Amino acid sequence: MEVRLSKVMGDDMERPDRDRITKMEVEIVHLSNQVNRMAKQVAEMHDLLQQARGAKYFIIAAAAVGGFLSSKLAVWSGIIGGLPR
Repeated sequence: MEVRLSKVMGDDMERPDRDRITKMEVEIVHLSNQVNRMAKQVAEMHDLLQQARGAKYFIIAAAAVGGFLSSKLAVWSGIIGGLPR
């Protein structure tokens, strides 16, 4: 899949040009590997944020249910009804 410019352009290239192109090919390979690693990290962070969004809604719902139940428990147990007004 990888095409080397030195092979495409033939052997009639001068030595400094061939060396320079070879160095650029190596640098492109390294940059491609680095971009692939960063893309993987971004995908992992996106998945983590999606999980956090679900956990946020669960915590909000649990707090709402807990507040509702504690208010009803306080009324039914007579804590609020027995206090002076």
